[in-house]
Amino acid sequence: MESRDRILEAAARVYAETGFRGATTRRIADEAGVNEITIFRQFGSKAALIDEALRRGSALAGPDCAPLPVEPSDPEAELTAWCAAHLEHLHALRSMMRKSMSELEERPSAGPCATAPMAGAARELKAYMQRMRAAGLVEWGDWDATAAPGSRSELAHAAGAMLMGALFADAMGRDFMPEMYPQPPERAPALYVRLFLRAIGARPRRAARRTSPTVAPAPDAGRARPGSGPRRRPTTPPTKER
Repeated sequence: MESRDRILEAAARVYAETGFRGATTRRIADEAGVNEITIFRQFGSKAALIDEALRRGSALAGPDCAPLPVEPSDPEAELTAWCAAHLEHLHALRSMMRKSMSELEERPSAGPCATAPMAGAARELKAYMQRMRAAGLVEWGDWDATAAPGSRSELAHAAGAMLMGALFADAMGRDFMPEMYPQPPERAPALYVRLFLRAIGARPRRAARRTSPTVAPAPDAGRARPGSGPRRRPTTPPTKER
């Protein structure tokens, strides 16, 4: 492994344990097995090293799943697998992301470096939702954050934000507030997706795939005809007593 890669891995590991102040260049150099001066020659400063380590660590630990399909066919299954992978990814990065969040006021640059994968996932979800609309799996206008208040487009935008927020909150908070999240943990992605699809008014997969019935209905099917009710047995009129 090249010294640059060793330094970046060591920086990400030390930062996740101690934060920016605790991640001294001496400690990072010791962890990477290099001379401290090598860090400054390759990265220029400790801040530049930490920021690149956060970006690289987030990218290398990316979710182990394929992107959402170009042509949606089964949104519930496709989104559940995708969300499960992203939740596992966020959970693996939670220590590093917590450190970044705690230092946002002091080091604003740390936030985007650590949360870049989350922002990318949100953009991917938005594009997938637009493809769902094009495929007729949902009905709303163009998805726009500035849509009219109360419109279905505005609600869809909010639902997407809620799904990403649920994944982020679950990854960051489950280990110290487990009672707040679905149990068992592996069921959480499916439940989040089911609520999301219900919120955006997604159509059931069967209804979305059905184009025409196998057998064409008769011309009069579905229309009531005079005397078309259930048949009754004829009855013999009662005889009159004389």
